[in-house]
Amino acid sequence: MNEQEKIEKEDIDWLNDTKKSRDIALEIMRFGVTQHQIRLIICNLALELEDREMMIAVRKLVDPDQDEAIHQQNKIIHPGGNEDE
Repeated sequence: MNEQEKIEKEDIDWLNDTKKSRDIALEIMRFGVTQHQIRLIICNLALELEDREMMIAVRKLVDPDQDEAIHQQNKIIHPGGNEDE
């Protein structure tokens, strides 16, 4: 395989991947999803990324309040109020 054929194959692979991704997005949109549901889908897909830093970055962009919500969920509730009491 010469260099030109290799480049053409990479272009074809890229085009096929792009088409498949667009088809998947179109199928999701056919369900009649809301903007909130689209954000949830993006967050769920981000969890599937192998690159952890990319996953965190995508989730922060899509749902910036998520870090605060996770922080709030991790608080320990002590009987009778605050820990100092």
